[in-house]
Amino acid sequence: MSNLPEKPNVISNKVIDLLVDDTLRRNGINPENIKEKLTDQQKHQLKELVEDLTKQVNTFTNQPTTDKKN
Repeated sequence: MSNLPEKPNVISNKVIDLLVDDTLRRNGINPENIKEKLTDQQKHQLKELVEDLTKQVNTFTNQPTTDKKN
């Protein structure tokens, strides 16, 4: 039986949202203001980054788990 949650993307998104919101809040930054100031290139780069990270997470979570027995 695996200890991985059934819906890792939902949990991962919640953790990411929490960490990003906390970091922005601590630095006095309003996320809505940032969205308006991003260039199209920055938005594209962020989308690519999210896609790459999603692929990495999916690859990691789909690997078979092995029990280490001594």
